[in-house]
Amino acid sequence: MPEAGVFTAAEMIDIAIQLEQNGQAFYTQAALRAQDEEIKRFLEFLAKEEQRHEQVFRDLKPAEREHRPAQEYPGERSEYVQVLLEERLLPSGEIVEKVLPGLDSETEILDFALGFEKDTILFYFEMRHLLGEAHRPIINEIIEQEKHHVTRLRRLCRACRAKEG
Repeated sequence: MPEAGVFTAAEMIDIAIQLEQNGQAFYTQAALRAQDEEIKRFLEFLAKEEQRHEQVFRDLKPAEREHRPAQEYPGERSEYVQVLLEERLLPSGEIVEKVLPGLDSETEILDFALGFEKDTILFYFEMRHLLGEAHRPIINEIIEQEKHHVTRLRRLCRACRAKEG
């Protein structure tokens, strides 16, 4: 966690890795519960995407050590990031054990996934400020991929709601 109230780039990458692991665990288990084949395939696709993104972040980590960004007010960015993480950064097992059983339908699973993806995008927007210029295009590409996930999840949510009623 941050020392003196500021996250380093390496700490942010560790958090990104954890987010991707959480997503992978959630999507893998959610796919097993899905009845609709299109939803099942998309959840399996998302699990693979999370695994791929995790590796991208692992590859970035050695290049980003202790860089600390300039902040207008001390601790401002790290406090904002902490707020983003409070609800979503659970250890992978807890996501599956605590959250998934409480989701009673495919629509609820997709709604949770949609929120998770949106929160992840917000986190990655903040993360871009911490990484050196050379790595920003990589983060931008991941953000674009996450946006496509959001769009597809939104469509699937609407389709599920239409089937329900």
